[in-house]
Amino acid sequence: MAVATELKVPFFGPIAGAPTLRRPFQPMVFPVRAEHRDEFKALMEYSKRTGGSRVAFFRSDSENGLLHLENVKLLCKELGMELVADLPYKSDVTDAQLDAMVDRLAGTTPHLVINHGGIDTYEKLIRKTRAKGMTTNFNAVNSGSAELAKHLGVLAQGMVFSQVVPSPWERKTEVTREYQEALKRYKPAAEFSYGSLEGYITAKALVSSLRLAGPTPTRTSFVQGLYSAGSLDINGLRAVYSSGSHAGLSLVDLAIIAKDGKFRH
Repeated sequence: MAVATELKVPFFGPIAGAPTLRRPFQPMVFPVRAEHRDEFKALMEYSKRTGGSRVAFFRSDSENGLLHLENVKLLCKELGMELVADLPYKSDVTDAQLDAMVDRLAGTTPHLVINHGGIDTYEKLIRKTRAKGMTTNFNAVNSGSAELAKHLGVLAQGMVFSQVVPSPWERKTEVTREYQEALKRYKPAAEFSYGSLEGYITAKALVSSLRLAGPTPTRTSFVQGLYSAGSLDINGLRAVYSSGSHAGLSLVDLAIIAKDGKFRH
């Protein structure tokens, strides 16, 4: 992002939900997928609708993690919820430190635990919590969701994940039906997945943006084309761009892990 901004090269469709891609406003960055803040909100709203009010946040001990923490705090204020435990971790987190987090969860009794990435460490925390017989409610953002659910096996049953694309296995949306047909045609051995669907949607958005840039696209005409259109229609999904906000898609869906280990939206 820093290099794209310095050289004034449009940086289109980063597969990331980091807050720094959007705030402060980055005129050369054009996200397509929704950001993690929107995912946190969807998970927290779901918890509130089902009787929850106390939130714990598992996040990286980094500058990016701190920005996510501030967003969670803002959402707690907005939704009338309480952040009862901030659980920062580093890449070299020890078992003893994870055990201390489990004790913290036992002492603060959150209704909801959500994460910012770190799925391998998050898996360890979940396993340690379950080993102590605790029924703490763990949910998660889309990053690595399929891998986390697969590794946890039966322990993942009932977990709710936020997703930034529709279900890649169902055929309820036009873009998913088109994606499935394309994958069957060009990659018949490949399985449907959240990652490949997100890539497909992002690629379609990029092609639409290039068409708006005219027959001899330049960096300037690429940006101006997006601003003139105001939004991109991606088979019924709408990504919004203006000179003051590059919102992209607002889609955040929720999926629960059923007893058969599959995601149900």
